Amino acid sequence: METGRHPRSTTTPSHGLRPEDLTAVGRLALFCDLPPAALSDITIDASVTKYARGEVIFHQGDAPDALRVVLDGQVGLMGTVTDGGETMVEILKASEMFIAAAVLTEKPFLMSAVALQPSRILALPGERFRHDVRERSDLAFLMLTSMAKHYRMLVREVKDLKLKSAAQRLALYLLGLTVKREGSTIVRLPHSKSIIAARVGVRPETLSRAFGHLKKQGVVVDGHAVAIADIPALRSYCHEGEEII
Repeated sequence: METGRHPRSTTTPSHGLRPEDLTAVGRLALFCDLPPAALSDITIDASVTKYARGEVIFHQGDAPDALRVVLDGQVGLMGTVTDGGETMVEILKASEMFIAAAVLTEKPFLMSAVALQPSRILALPGERFRHDVRERSDLAFLMLTSMAKHYRMLVREVKDLKLKSAAQRLALYLLGLTVKREGSTIVRLPHSKSIIAARVGVRPETLSRAFGHLKKQGVVVDGHAVAIADIPALRSYCHEGEEII
């Protein structure tokens, strides 16, 4: 994993964002309900930074300097402990913001953020963002709604870790790689198996055993390609969609 490089901001003197970047931000689910004037105002000091695959965006323990949102690419949130242990807590896709709680509370980041693919990241400076949340009820409501959804997602993941087997959690991960709900499909693993193992919450050797268990459910692995013979059957196996979420 590479160490972080000095960010390369793509800004203009009159506004933190280029017109095409401001348009892209306006399309994000997080901000699309804001009037154009409000969006322009809260992003006046914003910047967009490109990160190469494997590049560190910030480290665990860093001060929360900005609220960040993925514009393009994917970002992994990594948790580490002093003995060298590391796990993938979450994988973020385009339009998702990350670690807003640290920015709002001005507490150190509890995780590191690493670009898993070439990525463009929007950064809203922390002090200005906190001011805008205090002063703008529309932005405050958007943040409250987004963080509430994220909290529910984390509760669901804790439930899965406690109530479902490694094979069932792996099945849920695979189902999340396709929009199909019926029939069969072939999905491509987007990350290395070590990253997938950490995201599912198992060791790499346990991931191999979990794939072995899923053979009985019609799941066949060939390199990075995974064939799912019966999507409804796999959904039933891992009880996907049955819980109140």
